[in-house]
Amino acid sequence: MSAGTMRRLYVAMAMLVLIGMTVVTIRQMGWRINLTESEPLGLYRMGPLRPGSLIMRGSQVEFCPPDAVTPERFPFYLRGNCPNGGMPMFKTVVGIPGDVVEIGHTEFKVNHRQFPYSGQMERSRQYFWVVLPHQSGTVTLGPHQYWVYGSGARPEQAAQSFDSRYWGPIQEKQVLQVASTRK
Repeated sequence: MSAGTMRRLYVAMAMLVLIGMTVVTIRQMGWRINLTESEPLGLYRMGPLRPGSLIMRGSQVEFCPPDAVTPERFPFYLRGNCPNGGMPMFKTVVGIPGDVVEIGHTEFKVNHRQFPYSGQMERSRQYFWVVLPHQSGTVTLGPHQYWVYGSGARPEQAAQSFDSRYWGPIQEKQVLQVASTRK
């Protein structure tokens, strides 16, 4: 290899290391960069869920989904450090303890309020062979249960979010962090 090629290779490697270190530093400082389409794109300030603090309707949370949701079963779900082997997810809480959630194939409602683009998909669009599970019926959220929904970077993207519509409520103990602000 020529000296010029080696120099470009070293610069590229240094840039990748710098980007990686920046991402790790941002994460350690309590910030989360959301690049998924499940929630509005942006930078979110995250904080741990402290004992006695409330998760409210509209809170954006980072959580580990139920154990049945695995990267092996759903190949679009990336690997990570959750107990199920996947990455933490980031969604909006739309149902809190005591709320009544009505789930149908074409819509879901919380306390009779219908959410836009809330129908369930039969299959993943990218992984068409993956049949998605469906929830149906009426659920009253118990103590420490929450219904999460990907509100979408754009409203129509909410229809494609993999959230409680497919696996049901999450437990408070699954919540890792709560967003306090978005920049």
